[in-house]
Amino acid sequence: MEDLDSKIDWIQFYGKYFPKMKPTGANKMLVNCPFHDDQHASMWFNTTNGLWKCEACGASGNGQTFLEKIDGINGKEAYKRLLIEAGEYKEPQKKKTIKYTVEDYCAEKHFPIEYIASLGIKNGKVGISIPYMDESGQVIANRQRYHPQSSMRFSWNRGSRVHLYGLWKMAEFREKGYIVLVEGESDAQTLWFYNIPALGVPGATTFNPDWVPILDGLTIYIHQEPDLGGETFLKKVCEALAYKQFQSKVYKVQIPGVKDPSKLHIDDAEHFEQRWNAVMKAAQEIDITEFKTKVEEVIPGAPIQLRMPAGWRMSQDGIYSINDKTGLPERVCRTPVLLNSRIKSLDTGEEKMEIAFYRDGNWQKEIVQRSTIFQSRTITQLADIGITVTSENAKLLVKFLGALEAENIDILPLKKSVSQLGWYGKYFLPCHSGDLVLDIDRNSRRWVDAYSPEGTLEQWVESMRPYRENAIFRFILASSFAAPLLEPLNHRIFFVHNWGDSRSGKTAALKAALSVWGDPEELITSFNATKVGLERMAGFFNDLPLGIDERQVAGSKQDFIDQLVYMLSTGSSKLRGAKTGGLQSMKSWRTIILSTGEEPLTTMSSQTGVATRAIEIFGSPFANENEARKMHEITSQYYGTAGPTFIEKLLQEIGPNHEKLRTRHKEIQDKLTEEYPDKLGSHISAVAAVVLADELVSQWLFEEDIDKSYDMGSEILNSLESSQEADVVDKAYEFIKSWLLANLEQFTDDARPPRYGFIENDVYYVFPHILEDELKKHDFSYRKIMRGLGERGKIGISWTGSKKQYSVVKYFKDKPTRFVSVDLSELKELEETPPF
Repeated sequence: MEDLDSKIDWIQFYGKYFPKMKPTGANKMLVNCPFHDDQHASMWFNTTNGLWKCEACGASGNGQTFLEKIDGINGKEAYKRLLIEAGEYKEPQKKKTIKYTVEDYCAEKHFPIEYIASLGIKNGKVGISIPYMDESGQVIANRQRYHPQSSMRFSWNRGSRVHLYGLWKMAEFREKGYIVLVEGESDAQTLWFYNIPALGVPGATTFNPDWVPILDGLTIYIHQEPDLGGETFLKKVCEALAYKQFQSKVYKVQIPGVKDPSKLHIDDAEHFEQRWNAVMKAAQEIDITEFKTKVEEVIPGAPIQLRMPAGWRMSQDGIYSINDKTGLPERVCRTPVLLNSRIKSLDTGEEKMEIAFYRDGNWQKEIVQRSTIFQSRTITQLADIGITVTSENAKLLVKFLGALEAENIDILPLKKSVSQLGWYGKYFLPCHSGDLVLDIDRNSRRWVDAYSPEGTLEQWVESMRPYRENAIFRFILASSFAAPLLEPLNHRIFFVHNWGDSRSGKTAALKAALSVWGDPEELITSFNATKVGLERMAGFFNDLPLGIDERQVAGSKQDFIDQLVYMLSTGSSKLRGAKTGGLQSMKSWRTIILSTGEEPLTTMSSQTGVATRAIEIFGSPFANENEARKMHEITSQYYGTAGPTFIEKLLQEIGPNHEKLRTRHKEIQDKLTEEYPDKLGSHISAVAAVVLADELVSQWLFEEDIDKSYDMGSEILNSLESSQEADVVDKAYEFIKSWLLANLEQFTDDARPPRYGFIENDVYYVFPHILEDELKKHDFSYRKIMRGLGERGKIGISWTGSKKQYSVVKYFKDKPTRFVSVDLSELKELEETPPF
């Protein structure tokens, strides 16, 4: 079929989904991406070939993948729509099905029906079903065999694990001391019919090196059929045996003038055993080491050297297929592409491929989905990274990569990948990654690149040393080091929020904290972001600190701030459905969020849970504005050296046993609790974690005494609110008292509408709806506050049957009416008590 792309009007095609579009450059149109909340027309599509990409979220593909993604349809349906769009669609003609039964198979192979039935072979819907069982007799696969005239001869049932055929007979075979390897089930069944031990290999190229241990201790006879497939079968089996260093003897057998054992049985069953014995006597011993294929250096300097599959060639000029008729190479792709390794995710178990490609004089690497590079409709996405693949050569490139993997399956290294930074056992990404691979999308790479060093550790240490005399600066800096300690301490997440007047150096101190790990200009973010965006950043940074600047840009959206604190403090992403069905993978994290602003995170109406999760520090981290300005300069010159050194020391000095850390943390916590019994336990624990980090930093990096670490923590903790001050019910009670006293005139007979209630013996009786409206205006939960005040005896309660009411009934204008009663006589008593 001719090029489909040229037959589709792509402007008209995409116009069905995007009524607004504008040109940008040659052959491109800009539109709003439908796959995220796009306000800036971040997606473009090519008007010539239909390729598209969103520069904001990174989604990309061609016309087919666009339809799959936006309409939630499968690839077959999407391709059909493109054919219709191009005027090329033809209704498929129904194929005539030829039924194939066990009786047909027995007649074809000259087997008794009872014998084949004893092997568990049964009739299927169209063909016959041949069960593959393991050594215990458990079915691990089912292979369907169809009529010889059918377009498809074999297929595997979904969930089948391809293996050797006949494993359930291995105990019997081992007693005989040898085994015959044949291609296919019918040859194995034929040899079993004559009590000859045999295993069937389901295909000439499918022998897996992992099967070799099954054959240990047995002499092996490999039956080679007299064709190209037979040569391939012998080669593949011997390569696998050599790769696994098989120790027993190996022989090759062939039947003169006959293709295989099944054909010999069909042609001459009477003399089968006689002729087969002659075949075995004529067996030729094989030196399997000769079959160890040497890996050629296909392209000098390539990151991996692979065997080229038959019929293919590669050079720096591209990938070539060999024409069967002329024997001449024909270029398939201008870009040389190699499979560099298999990448298996520790998080999901999903396997991807790392490819290497030669572009602009350099080898570059990219981790891609297997489904991307092994399907012609999706491999065109590689064009976005510089590989010269189009809809024209896509199918051939897929064919080459499939053959390349099959030829090198035994030497392609398997690497483990992760998608988050932080702790993975003894490894810590990105600075101590070991053999782990970081598999991330392109939009996250700038953050990974930001975790790089600039200057020396000595320069960073000496630059920071004088500023640590300021307790606020020192605490913020130590909090950055403390983030990786939360996981070994099994400590919950918390915020460290520095707030105060503008130009006090809050951002400079935050940059200093982030310079511990990398370039602060790239790592810092702001409150001018969505909760989903910040959630994804937290999930990516994981055990590393998350720096959020400028609380004030969130404006008066206190609900947003409270929800953000709760969301980030939970340490796990929200459960979301995937557009393709099922659920998106969830991320978790355990970190310290460092934030700044001209306002505090919490307000009077913030829930107690928000206050317990935030260390809110008011004041400047610097003595003056000049110091702050200088810190901006320092953090642009020296960064990314202290954090990796800290982790290295942590691994050397502490190792995998975290008990030492936990013991010291508890010692600090107990001491702070004794000194500050009125402070929140969560604040004490968090401050203790930062003090512990500062002690380690003082010893390992600054080579200073650790006494100042506790003094720093003590000073910070002393400035934090007490347990009572953080209690939202107590805050609400103080608010209500102030509000009542400020609105005395609304409780008198002369009150302007609306009247709030009345006063009797210093007890304020408030209409519930008036108080509820006032509390809601200030973001308090009316029901929660009423219940809390009632349980603490701060308001009057009554009973309706067995139900407790947080209000009382009083007569007002001769009618029984419910009121919230607040007794403020205590204020009068305080007023009458002299101050000394």
